Amino acid sequence: MQDAISIIKDEHISISSVLKGMVEHIEQAMAGEREADPFLLAAMLDYVETIPEKVHHPKEDQYLFRLLRKRTHAADQALAELEEEHKRTPGLLKNMRLSLKTFKKEGDLPALENAIREYARFHFAHMRKEEKEIIPLAVEHLTAEDWHEIHAAFQLNMKNDLL
Repeated sequence: MQDAISIIKDEHISISSVLKGMVEHIEQAMAGEREADPFLLAAMLDYVETIPEKVHHPKEDQYLFRLLRKRTHAADQALAELEEEHKRTPGLLKNMRLSLKTFKKEGDLPALENAIREYARFHFAHMRKEEKEIIPLAVEHLTAEDWHEIHAAFQLNMKNDLL
């Protein structure tokens, strides 16, 4: 159980670090302390489009959320909200990508800042809900076999050097 939880929280830390880096970079650019680097921001955006969306969230849905829903109804509301948030993130990412493209062409830094801040706020709240509501319920209700399945799925990320 602890190994699976550690991997999930480590992935949250990695995602948070990239998001904080994006926010700090754009804050410094808005304050005139540096030029916004579209190549750096594009690389960071590539990360958040890949790791959370294609690696992390699908495994939460397929393993953690599915198994928790199987064991208890106490998490149904929170799980429904989190799954809906997983569906909303592609739109927020598209907005960031379009804002970055517009910034490269037209220099619209405020629109890029808004898109980055919106996604960062959204994703920080999302991860906080998972850690404060879902993981404690999972600890309470999931079986050792459930945790083994979750751990095996998330551990593949580490073995395949996806993070």
